[in-house]
Amino acid sequence: MESDSKNLEAINQNKNQNANRKRDRYKKSGKKGAKNKATATTKEVVNKPKNTLLPPQAKKPYHSNLPQLPVKKVEEPLETCKLCNQVIENIAQALSHPEGGHCHFDCILSKIAEDEHVNDKQKVSYIGRGTFAVVEPKEEGGFTFVKRIVWENQESFDAMKKYVEANKK
Repeated sequence: MESDSKNLEAINQNKNQNANRKRDRYKKSGKKGAKNKATATTKEVVNKPKNTLLPPQAKKPYHSNLPQLPVKKVEEPLETCKLCNQVIENIAQALSHPEGGHCHFDCILSKIAEDEHVNDKQKVSYIGRGTFAVVEPKEEGGFTFVKRIVWENQESFDAMKKYVEANKK
């Protein structure tokens, strides 16, 4: 019996020694656990000597040999709004009036709200391409278009683009 217990103790000691060897091997290679990997990689980076044989490499900015093209400056035309008779300071924030001329975006919103008799729940909204809509929000979070109003057609929009383009110098 004593020989069996001694054999068991010897076997257990060998297993513990093998386990310790494996653990030590994993610690050295950094294969086990995230902390070991992180510490191993930072230690490797810190311990690596810089290569002094290669010249320092820094990216140089690219400079073209071509001459720079002149940037055309837009001179704002001093148009007056057909609805409020005030000067339009920024032509990009204006739309063309159906009867000719230009109007402030905010003036168009207020005119449509007056003409359509918008109630408290409804709002006038711009939905794109010169089209406005009377919008009514739903209780679920969406909204419905009560009415669509086409203010500016494609031809007048193109004419306004050409007008602004012609004012560039």
